[in-house]
Amino acid sequence: MRWASCGCSPTAACARWPRRGEVVVKNLEDQVFPRAGFSPAFWPDADRFTIVIGDARTDLDLSYPIDRIAIERGYRALLRVPLQHRDTRLGSVLLASRTPNAFTAEHGRALLAIAELASLALAHEGLAANLAAETRRTAEAEARADHLERRVHALAEELDARSPHRVLGRAPRWREALDLAAKVAPTDTTVLLIGESGTGKEVLARFIHRGSARRDGPFVALNCAALPEQLLESELFGHERGAFTGAQAAHPGKLEQAAGGVLFLDEIAEMSPTVQAKFLRVLQEREYQRLGGVRTLHANVRVLAATHRDLPAAIAAGTFREDLYYRLAVFDIVLPALRERREDIPLLAEAFLHDVGRSIGRPAAGVSTDALDALIAHGWPGNVRELRNAIERAVILSEGGTITAAHLPMGMAAPRLEPVVTITHAPPRSLGDTERALISDALLRAGRNKSQAARLLGITRAQLRSRIEKHGLS
Repeated sequence: MRWASCGCSPTAACARWPRRGEVVVKNLEDQVFPRAGFSPAFWPDADRFTIVIGDARTDLDLSYPIDRIAIERGYRALLRVPLQHRDTRLGSVLLASRTPNAFTAEHGRALLAIAELASLALAHEGLAANLAAETRRTAEAEARADHLERRVHALAEELDARSPHRVLGRAPRWREALDLAAKVAPTDTTVLLIGESGTGKEVLARFIHRGSARRDGPFVALNCAALPEQLLESELFGHERGAFTGAQAAHPGKLEQAAGGVLFLDEIAEMSPTVQAKFLRVLQEREYQRLGGVRTLHANVRVLAATHRDLPAAIAAGTFREDLYYRLAVFDIVLPALRERREDIPLLAEAFLHDVGRSIGRPAAGVSTDALDALIAHGWPGNVRELRNAIERAVILSEGGTITAAHLPMGMAAPRLEPVVTITHAPPRSLGDTERALISDALLRAGRNKSQAARLLGITRAQLRSRIEKHGLS
């Protein structure tokens, strides 16, 4: 197959050149393009075409490196068809011969048919590979999530066993805070816990401590709002004898007491500017001095700080140092208020009922439906701490009987607050019975779909299955 170039520019209109994207299949000769004029950039959207080189010595364009290689290796005839699936170019099929004019129109038609089959096979292979990769990524993500959940559960159980601080709750926002805490715990990163008073910031700080490499070191807490400036400075950094009136002996500060462990600074926004400046040096240089001292000490502590204030607003007001904020907020965790995790109230109430009953030696028989409704509906400005106090008061007043709404603090009405799961009104019952009713109601609302019911309750499917078996629900 021989031709002479028409002499037109590849971009010029010419009857001998196909228009961009045009598909010509009637005659192979209409799909034969001079190599000198071919460029992939000139036909980027062509569905299929062939390039036939009759005699490489006269038809090839030696300005193309691949053409020079073909001649150098002794090839004299070439037939090429691109592989394409929809708008994706997959490659090409190239036949080469050392005999000039070795390929005919029949060869071209056959290669076009083969190219179509090969393109489909390659496309399907690509789809299968993408599907396999997506499946693998999904499985890896699920495995990481499962590992994280097991780690959170193990740390919560360990904290419960070793201290009176308990990590309770299944609400999504609370679980998110626990997941973040479990991820940052193994590091030595400074963490800033943000949340209203009573949301459990110290509980989460102890949770992080138990999951860290410093778990065998001390956990030392200091409330910055509870002390005046000079006393706070002395408690934090320590003092030497005679540093101030009444300093009869040297005293190590919380930084020294927490060596090898964790220093938890609650309400850090209440630090005075002077103490803020000195503590910033601790975070930057890991060095400090006692009050009245000249010896430089090394701070071998991990700092966990907490506040209920809006620190950016405090920075704007000039009461908190911006550089200290950025040193503290390396990894921040926001704790939800109790009113934002109402589904956890029955679980927390049951736990506090057990703890208080054990401490006073007179546990209550249970919580009535009207009392539980009142607990769920309340706004809880004091959050979890307020809930515990309310349960303790109710246990004392109930004198071993069932807690009713009358035993709760004044101001706790019992209207329903939507959206909450429906609780069928019935005679007074235990929290276990209430949990059973909640699970039954969620299953009914979800049409017996366990995954959907678990989402309604804010727990995992495995946890739901365990409680279904516990309560003998079919």
